Amino acid sequence: MRPIRVVLADDHTLVRQGIKTLLPSSTIRVVAEAADGRELVKHARRLRPDMALVDISMPLLNGIEATRRIAKVSPKTRVIILSMYPDKEYVAHAYQLGAWGYVLKEEAPEHLVEAIEAVAAGKQYFPARMPLGNSTFVDERLTPREREVLQLIAEGKKTSEIAQIMTRSLHTVRNHRARLLKKLGVHNAAELVKAAEEMGLVHLESVRREG
Repeated sequence: MRPIRVVLADDHTLVRQGIKTLLPSSTIRVVAEAADGRELVKHARRLRPDMALVDISMPLLNGIEATRRIAKVSPKTRVIILSMYPDKEYVAHAYQLGAWGYVLKEEAPEHLVEAIEAVAAGKQYFPARMPLGNSTFVDERLTPREREVLQLIAEGKKTSEIAQIMTRSLHTVRNHRARLLKKLGVHNAAELVKAAEEMGLVHLESVRREG
């Protein structure tokens, strides 16, 4: 039986190293690592792994939006979200967008391998104590591109930086920003950041700490 091929995504190198020590190399093989959501999606498209272990809070493209993209570029890759947030909204959001499992980082030593094996066998793995209903984080007013721009604005990226990251023109990014302001009924960048936090796209404490 061949090992389960896994891509591991977390923006902290030490966390990735710690997670790898939990995985038995005989049955689970890490084929690539990613420090942000965009890098993760590139690996998924190129390698078509069996599974992706994805931190929910990553720069440039968060784990939830990366999960949405992976479903398109590598449909057979099953995503397990790794999170420090024991919030039913995050669990419901991950479930709605196609994740197969959700494991809290603090519980990873006891449950991660079990989750990987369950998902590899075609079973979902979510915390039993948390419902999988609709999430208020899902805002259908915004397109996936608009959510990407919103996250990058909330991370403090300038328009020129966003254009480079997304490989889009300045004009396109400015149009996205204008539509965000209109759709969300806000007037400035500070209010956009608050909206991004409320949607679960970023976490303000992390942004401030990294800044």
